Amino acid sequence: MFHLLRRQLAALFDMADSKTVHARLERITVWAAAVGFVLHLLVVAVARNLPGLPQTALDGLDRSFLHAVYTPFSVILFHEVLQLVFALAASHTEEISKQYQIISLIVVRRVFKDIGSFGDIENWRVEPEAVQAVLLDMGGAVTMFLMVTGFTVLRRITPKVQTSHDLGAFIELKKAVAMLLLVVLVGLAGLNLGSWLGLVPASLGMPTSHAGDFDLFFFPRFFEFMIFTDVFLLIVSLAYYDRYEYVFRNAGFVISTVLLRVSLSSPKPYDLGLALIAMAYGVVILGIFACFSHIDRSS
Repeated sequence: MFHLLRRQLAALFDMADSKTVHARLERITVWAAAVGFVLHLLVVAVARNLPGLPQTALDGLDRSFLHAVYTPFSVILFHEVLQLVFALAASHTEEISKQYQIISLIVVRRVFKDIGSFGDIENWRVEPEAVQAVLLDMGGAVTMFLMVTGFTVLRRITPKVQTSHDLGAFIELKKAVAMLLLVVLVGLAGLNLGSWLGLVPASLGMPTSHAGDFDLFFFPRFFEFMIFTDVFLLIVSLAYYDRYEYVFRNAGFVISTVLLRVSLSSPKPYDLGLALIAMAYGVVILGIFACFSHIDRSS
């Protein structure tokens, strides 16, 4: 029964992971981001030029045009999360790299949100706290970009150690888990959207104050599922990769994911600090793993 279910889920994943589906998702993402950006600009223009609108009509809307960048970035981030799920079945290091990319893009998107929080951008010098928030996120984003680059370089120079085990069943299991995670991802996105539209009551676990905020609900919840997924795959992988360096590397990546999850619900500047520590830990772990693998091959 379990083997049949695993094969069926893996087959569904292969269908979703086809080049045709990926190309279609990319087109949808581009159109959704562009349309969302234009609509957000129009809504802000209406709010700024029609002050007589009822207070509840556009309640909570930021009146800055720069804040409209938040919408297309949210669409792009959701597409990146989808790519993370697909990477789960391909490579553990690729999945971790995608996690780091998503966190860095969240920070980049927040830069525009910070700039949009200025009361008067022409007189930015009278708002030192807002300037500090922008500079902090800008510096954090660049540092994260550097760490993602370093992690990518290490991925490419790390030698692959051959295993005597047949990995077919393990790859099939990863595809099945990725398919289940894809269902969770869509469900979380639907719950977030439903809460934003007022269709989902707070009793289902999403406070009203978090409705529509991907940073406070969607991403933390999704990363929680990623932690459990990585731990599960770590346990299962012991049957195929029982070598010390693989166990230590995968355990280190789980620790990095846990820190990323904590950073998503932490206030500034602790959120950036924790995220940078998580990425640095992952880069160091992979670097030591690469050195160990090279030494082991030459001995």
